[in-house]
Amino acid sequence: MINLVQWLAIGTTSAPLYTLPSLPWYRVFWVPALGGLLVAPLVFLVSRESQGHGVPQVIEAVALKGGKIHPRVAVVKSLASALTIGTGGSVGREGPIVQIGAALGSLFGQLLRIPPSRLPTLVGCGAAGGIAAAFNAPIAGAFFALEVIMGNFAMPAFGPIVLSSVLATVVSRSYFGNHPGFVVPGYALLSEWELIIYLFLGIACGLGGVAFIFVLDLLDRGVKAVKINNLWKPALGGLILGVAILFVPDLYGVRYATMDEILRGGVSWTWLLLLLPIKMAATSLTLASGGSGGVFLPSLYLGSITGGLIGIGAGVLLPSITAPSGAYALVGMAAFLAASTHSPITAFLLLFELTGDYHIILPLMLSCSVSTLVAKMLQEESIYTLQLVRRGIDVRRREENIMRAFTVGQIMQAEAPVLSESAAFAEIVRHFLATTVSTCFVINEHKRLCGEISLHDVKGLLQEEGLGALIIARDLLHTSHVTVRPEDTLAHCLDRFSQTEQEFLPVTTADGQLCGVLSHRAVMALYNREILRQEYLGLNLHTDGVDHSVHEEVRLPHQYVVQVVQIPSWHTGKTLRVLQLRTQFHLTAVALRRGGTTRGDELPDPDYPLSPQDALVLVGQPIDLARFLTEQEEPHPHASSGTIPQ
Repeated sequence: MINLVQWLAIGTTSAPLYTLPSLPWYRVFWVPALGGLLVAPLVFLVSRESQGHGVPQVIEAVALKGGKIHPRVAVVKSLASALTIGTGGSVGREGPIVQIGAALGSLFGQLLRIPPSRLPTLVGCGAAGGIAAAFNAPIAGAFFALEVIMGNFAMPAFGPIVLSSVLATVVSRSYFGNHPGFVVPGYALLSEWELIIYLFLGIACGLGGVAFIFVLDLLDRGVKAVKINNLWKPALGGLILGVAILFVPDLYGVRYATMDEILRGGVSWTWLLLLLPIKMAATSLTLASGGSGGVFLPSLYLGSITGGLIGIGAGVLLPSITAPSGAYALVGMAAFLAASTHSPITAFLLLFELTGDYHIILPLMLSCSVSTLVAKMLQEESIYTLQLVRRGIDVRRREENIMRAFTVGQIMQAEAPVLSESAAFAEIVRHFLATTVSTCFVINEHKRLCGEISLHDVKGLLQEEGLGALIIARDLLHTSHVTVRPEDTLAHCLDRFSQTEQEFLPVTTADGQLCGVLSHRAVMALYNREILRQEYLGLNLHTDGVDHSVHEEVRLPHQYVVQVVQIPSWHTGKTLRVLQLRTQFHLTAVALRRGGTTRGDELPDPDYPLSPQDALVLVGQPIDLARFLTEQEEPHPHASSGTIPQ
């Protein structure tokens, strides 16, 4: 698709570097802008997830959405990236391939209705296959998915991801052949003293990676601040890029040819010095303005430039102990990638696979580790995670992410304690005598929230004789300064609770109507249950030398227990969504055993019809479990319900 778009744009699928000088200047100038016009409707109207370099969206899907990615992402990302790169966008193809592969993995998982706990693994499989196929590097593809996308090397995901990476490489080699993504020169470490130079190369690449992250973030925020319609921004970015391409043709598209020249030592230091800031700015502008493409290859590109400059300088100062500049450019590619993405293992393995030369191990290890350390000291976030942090998502703060996955509407009480603003004092007193809630909300005739009355406001007037007949609710209310809406996340609600000492917050619609009430206790109870559920699913208990996934009853922190309950016959065919265990009984179903005790535990699917042979692993406080079991037995007094024996 990239070749097709490039052929339509400039009339060739070969290296644009040698074709662009022969084209009329106005054609070169307008092509990136035209690409921006075509891309804009796709990324702003059809699929906003397809904007940018794609990897942050995949990380977010794994961390917050259980691996669910909309199928349209694969199609729109393919079209948008092909249009961006084929018309000159200064971005790479590997980032889009990661997102496309991840979207396909998620799609297959959803179509096959695999357990939700395994869906993120399929997303990682798609990402691994994409990188492996693009670079003919199966080991690097697998470790990219584990290190960057999944964020761990847990064994349940390791096997499938490695298998996917291997199969993707086999398919890729059957079409492209078994050769590396770049023309890699032979490598030799001429002297152990060269390692000192590679140490400085690591520092330079670390600083360069931080600069790249800064420029991309700066332009991204700057373009968002421009007060024009989003549909025009990619075209405007394309116009600026077109001017730059007129003077520096090396910026057009993915630019493998330029990298090959740098690795062969065929580019002068003056041209490298010019390319470094211009390439950094061109890639950042393409992405910030709304283009679709990756930062994986641009990081390698910038690393080759940085390594080439260091190599040329070292060759002039220490000619007797230094290798050709191409060797430093090769190591610089890995070091710069490690610094910008904070993934040293992936970068190290990628270059090792590309070269297949054991002699490069020591320089790679040194430069990648140093560049990553420098980058993390100066910028805590990588080029992938910074975009998420700007949106308030920190993938390392699991607890906050959990609270962002739930909204007020999911746990609020629809029946709020309310009084009319014209309610008499006697009615107010009767209300507080009949409830244990110390706050009551006052609404007008249109059900709009006017304010709230606390029990303390009423106590002071009980001894005032003669005032009762004169006071109504409107006279006692205080304005509710802190409110929430049904669509607000619980993470936002915790911030709102911190602004007041109240136990309850009113839930209002956009026009101010009171639609429910949210209690701080309910929010914290859900938080504890979700933390407990996630911790529990990774637990493997040992008793008397025998491994058990779940005990009959396990005491856990926060006064919670785990109990396994056989599905009663009168719930056959119902789903967890219908049972509403969380809202009705304050219980959480953390696992499902289909067919009883002989099969392993699975994450429960809320839409899975339960059968009498199934068992649920429930978490909650003992009093809630007892209430749940008692209420189950009431409709059928002769039915039995109990726990599964160990």
